[in-house]
Amino acid sequence: MSNADIPLDIEDQVSLMKSYVTFRQKLRMKRLLQKEGYFRVSRYGKYLLSFTQVLQAKPTQDLLYDLYDFDIALREIFFRYTQKAEIQIKNHIANACSLYTQNPTFYLDQTFYTPSGGVSDKTKRKANVRRFPRVFSSIKEAEKALIKHQNKHPQFSSYRTGGPRYRKRIPAWAAFMYFDFGTVENIYAYSKMDLRKEVLRYGYPDSNRKFGKNDTYNMDTWISAIRNLRNTCSHHNILVGKTSSVVHLDHKVDSPQCLPSDTDLFSRMYALKKILHPNDSAELKIDLQRLLSRTKINVYQFNVLPQNWESLYDSIHNL
Repeated sequence: MSNADIPLDIEDQVSLMKSYVTFRQKLRMKRLLQKEGYFRVSRYGKYLLSFTQVLQAKPTQDLLYDLYDFDIALREIFFRYTQKAEIQIKNHIANACSLYTQNPTFYLDQTFYTPSGGVSDKTKRKANVRRFPRVFSSIKEAEKALIKHQNKHPQFSSYRTGGPRYRKRIPAWAAFMYFDFGTVENIYAYSKMDLRKEVLRYGYPDSNRKFGKNDTYNMDTWISAIRNLRNTCSHHNILVGKTSSVVHLDHKVDSPQCLPSDTDLFSRMYALKKILHPNDSAELKIDLQRLLSRTKINVYQFNVLPQNWESLYDSIHNL
């Protein structure tokens, strides 16, 4: 079957950008497209074009550049804090579960998992049960890959043939640092409920609350939101205007006003504040304030964040 899409030279790409923004500096646009690529840049043009009524005019080339630069800086900030959250989450799960089970390789033991994910919805339970064998197999394969790929992971050479730890499995606190975020997310999501609660007790010892089943389900959505945000930033995809997985509100301590939307960028900030150490979540706010103070675009006009995001962020309770 032939592919109907045909490659476009740079002149054609420049011409197509006129569908999104107005410009006279053709050379400037050509340079941007040569560096960044038409498909990536056109996503920003398409996003701006959706605000034509708000702008009361077709978006300009300068606005496109300003939005593009702002989005890069925004991704840099959120990538930094999603990295912090990822490392923290991995550490909490690895240490809490290892100590609780007294088993450093608990993640490779199927008895510590609940194939249904512990959910009450029958449809979701069945889907989880069908999916679990693949998930558990991928977890085991991820651990084996750390041992197998000598050039990529020389730090695990002692677990290979002839090494002092040959035939032993890698403890969670070492393996998790190299597992992708999705693998660790699945480990937590399918772990038995007592382990899931223990992760929260271990990770947030200063909390005055008794963690229950709903708290673990909330954590599932926060981890998923942070992983999605991290992937968007690490793959250099457009962040402004992006919606993603649903974030649950912590009904025990937060009012519904804390979460105006459960799928927008601010909902990712909600998840970050719930999970991050208070010092890190405070620094996130400062870094974002600094970026907004110097950007040339009106972020509220383009619905990047709520107008009152600072007070909303302050009203979110830490775990």
